[in-house]
Amino acid sequence: MDRRAFITVVGGSIFIAPLPIQAQATGKVARIGYLAPGTATTNAGLRKAFSDGLRDHGWIEGQNIVTEYRWAGDEQPTLNALAAELARLPLQLIFAINTPAALAMKRTGTRLPVVFAQVSEPIAIGLVESLARPGRNFTGLTTINRELMSKRLELLKEAIPGLTRVGHLANPGYEVHKAQLTEMTAAARALGLTLHVAEVRSPSEFEAAFARFTAAQVGAFIVQQDDLFVANRLRVIELSAQRRLPGMFVFSFYPRAGGLMSYGANAEDLYRRAAEYVDKILKGAKPADLPVERPTKFELVINLKTAKALGLTIPQSLLVRADQVIE
Repeated sequence: MDRRAFITVVGGSIFIAPLPIQAQATGKVARIGYLAPGTATTNAGLRKAFSDGLRDHGWIEGQNIVTEYRWAGDEQPTLNALAAELARLPLQLIFAINTPAALAMKRTGTRLPVVFAQVSEPIAIGLVESLARPGRNFTGLTTINRELMSKRLELLKEAIPGLTRVGHLANPGYEVHKAQLTEMTAAARALGLTLHVAEVRSPSEFEAAFARFTAAQVGAFIVQQDDLFVANRLRVIELSAQRRLPGMFVFSFYPRAGGLMSYGANAEDLYRRAAEYVDKILKGAKPADLPVERPTKFELVINLKTAKALGLTIPQSLLVRADQVIE
């Protein structure tokens, strides 16, 4: 059996996918698609969590399942093109990891089952009719990001006593930007904080955004969930260190890479649980009948090394509540 991979360039983005593997004598080989913004490198940890989840259910890559990976980089046109390509392949389902990927699949009009892992507003963006009864060919897990915004601001204020001004790094192109900005503004007002929004549409605008934070004299900043920031997290963390600005993030891989702190759903757990949806659908379940699930694991992660570099003393009352303290 030939297990070599072929390399193709689409829209300036390189992806590697396995050549088709013949079905073993014991049964058919399932074929699924995997659509993601970013690259194989930036998604390595989450991809492993998904693969581990599949393995937990008896699906072994190269034995009884083949995954067609498509990495779109940071370009929406590339994501749309790859979504259309996956929709044309003879697949049994597609794992579209987050909001941009899931919406790209929705735009294709595909009738294939689509599973997602990191969509914050699946009802608002029209992927499902309700969480309990999706009613369509999309289902998966929601990060309930909007519901956690006030909690993140509370934790940030507790970590930095005297905080009055907070920056919000946001992409206006993010599908639920307006709804989440309304929620964030209200949450900040309730906590006595003034919110300063810096809009970023591409990686080239990050430096200017942090310059605006400095000019506004914010004491810390909070980052939107959008994949633009996930894919460029090292640049965001680098600029926050240069400007000596503490940051609050959505996922724990930010503080593990040098950001100050994060609070939110455990991303690896979401991907592992998404594999359970894949297993059920491959065994005959319909996505319309599989309820969208909320996170079950939330984590507060604090990078104490970063705090010290920023000259911050994190209150002990917060440290004892952290799920992980990085020293």
